[in-house]
Amino acid sequence: MFALFASLTLIWGGVGNDVEQQLGNMRANMLEKPASGELVIVEIDAKSLQALDRWPWPRKYYAQAIDSLNDAGVSQIAFDVDFSSRSVPAQDQIFADAIARSQATVVLPTMRQRASGTQSKFIESLPIEKLRANAFLASVNVHPDHRGQLNQYSFGTTTNGIARPSLASMIAESSGSIDKSFAIDQAIDPASIPRLSFVDLIANEGRSLDLLGKKVLIGATAIELGDRYPISRFGVVPGVVIQGMASETLIQGTNLQNLGKFPALIFSAILLAICIASRKFSSEGLIGIAFANAIILMGALFLSEYLHWFTFSNFPAFCLLGVFMAMQKFMSTSNALKTSQFINTVSKLPNDAALLQTLTGKELVYIATARLSDFRELRAITNKTSRRDLFQNLANRLNFLARGERIYQVDTDMVAWTVKREYIDDISGHFDTAVALLQSPIMTADTKIKINATFGISASSLDEAKLASEQAFVAGKKWAWHDADVDQAIGEKHDLLIELDQAIEVGNLDVVYQPKWDLSSNRLGGAEALVRWSHPVQGMISPEIFIPMLEQAGRIDQLTYHVLKQALKDLASWQEQRPGLTCAVNISAQLLSDSDFVEKAIAIVERSSVWNAQLVFEVTETATMVDPEQSALALQRIQSTGIRVSIDDYGTGQSTMSYLQRLPVSEIKLDQSFIKTLVTDKTNQVMVQSTIKMAQNLGFKVVAEGIEDQACLDLLTKYGCDIGQGWHISKPVTSDFFIAAWLDRGIEEARLSA
Repeated sequence: MFALFASLTLIWGGVGNDVEQQLGNMRANMLEKPASGELVIVEIDAKSLQALDRWPWPRKYYAQAIDSLNDAGVSQIAFDVDFSSRSVPAQDQIFADAIARSQATVVLPTMRQRASGTQSKFIESLPIEKLRANAFLASVNVHPDHRGQLNQYSFGTTTNGIARPSLASMIAESSGSIDKSFAIDQAIDPASIPRLSFVDLIANEGRSLDLLGKKVLIGATAIELGDRYPISRFGVVPGVVIQGMASETLIQGTNLQNLGKFPALIFSAILLAICIASRKFSSEGLIGIAFANAIILMGALFLSEYLHWFTFSNFPAFCLLGVFMAMQKFMSTSNALKTSQFINTVSKLPNDAALLQTLTGKELVYIATARLSDFRELRAITNKTSRRDLFQNLANRLNFLARGERIYQVDTDMVAWTVKREYIDDISGHFDTAVALLQSPIMTADTKIKINATFGISASSLDEAKLASEQAFVAGKKWAWHDADVDQAIGEKHDLLIELDQAIEVGNLDVVYQPKWDLSSNRLGGAEALVRWSHPVQGMISPEIFIPMLEQAGRIDQLTYHVLKQALKDLASWQEQRPGLTCAVNISAQLLSDSDFVEKAIAIVERSSVWNAQLVFEVTETATMVDPEQSALALQRIQSTGIRVSIDDYGTGQSTMSYLQRLPVSEIKLDQSFIKTLVTDKTNQVMVQSTIKMAQNLGFKVVAEGIEDQACLDLLTKYGCDIGQGWHISKPVTSDFFIAAWLDRGIEEARLSA
């Protein structure tokens, strides 16, 4: 109803006429056709004005034109030239005599105009009496619209009770209601109307002119004579050409009856009303019907005009359909948003918001959760469709346990439900039943998947139930009540994260450096940057505690930026005493797949004063295997800038040397678990020695970390290892100590002398 009211308002306000005209021009462009050839325009053009006497011409020239045209055998001669005033009597007589002896019908123009500028009375301006005695009269009045365009043409004009047919009606010998208008057919190409220059006509005197049986319209096309009007499709054209196009419209019978604005509108409104009343169509279906309706209306109008049946206006109907589709889309989107607030987009199960809404105002309710233990692996073998099947079939299994038989997906890997009353006194039995329900595999599309889950329960909140299932997983239990002590630990962890963020922000974290010894040259090769946090209350906190916290919170990038900037600053300060030293900075596994981090880290290095090749980015072996494709792209980008890449903790993951060969890597770093027992463990010796040889043959440098005695260092030197690192060489030290003890050559010279 609103869409219908909007379209009716546009009709009553006259809005859309310009749009309708543009749509008509588009159809005319597609339906463009040539003129019939029955009408020829004799142009009073610039060439004729230049060749003949001053304007206005002596009327003998018009007499010559009539004689020439009669000699050519035309059937009708129409003038779009004003003959309402007398000229030289002899000239008027020559013209009158030519009209009188003409075998072709001669049509002269009349014009309806105001009697004066201050009066509303109209008079008809006629050709002088001598000329009109043997000629037919026709009105050449035209009526521009509010834009000044001539797109409509009338069948005639009435002045003081006297009716005159229009010039086009007379030429086409077509009748119509006086003062009624028709649309000029702008599909007719005005350039296709045959034309002849006036001066060529009278010079030829009718010889060799192919005008037999034609109708001729004589009028001005020279710009200096004015008489030019704009039409919507072709712009400004001479008035005589507009008269010709109007004549061609009637000759070709394309002055189609215009059914107006209401038929298409009424048809569309009725169709939509029927579809809505049937209640068989969704919002998307109604939009599709409205769109199809618009296409049908466009096709029907195009076909009707092509077959010369009738025409009608589509714009009000398009307004109705457009507003209707927009409102339907808005309403469906609003409903979808409302629904999506309470529905999981993947599984289509009610979500945590729906559960919380259900719990609002209810008495004490026990909330149970089931966390899928191996959901990360399940994601790798399922797609969106199969995950939907997985959760829906899981819900069907667990419905038996749920109050109202309703299961909610409250997280990507977790479902929840409110426990039925009969289970409240036997929660252990409740979860035993849940475990039994999940014993058999669950179907997802064409695949059976075995589900493992841990369960949690709380009598207070959904969040506590979620934590309880996590606690059960960590404790290796099948289910667990929510534990308040865990909440306290989580709160302490959260507080520690806040303090850690503040420490990063103000630069209160210390960056220390563990020297790396070049075993081949027996000299200092560089250092590895490490981070230390001295808490004002808790004292020194191990990186093994706070780094995983930052990774889990998704905030490890800020710490890495801090360490990288400090390492570059210190490396620059070492340059004067020992140019070419390298510095390694650890990059977290999750950052390797973050392209924004990679680009920002590269930019930090490139803005520094040290060579890119002096930086080594250390990434763990397992990091490259989480997302191999993305890891390869990231490492390629890093390596392309000259920054070297090292694989840390090599030997602890599942990657092979051939796999690493496909990655843009400069060195591998043997994990210290192999190095610390190297002297006493023969198996480790074989493994380390073979790994060193194989890696070097593939172009990698090898770093051994965890060297704790001279025997181990000697053995690694014997095996040809490139770089050594460990407490036997040096513990991590501050930058100042590194400069004093190593760059001032104290420790290094002592080592060399030993």
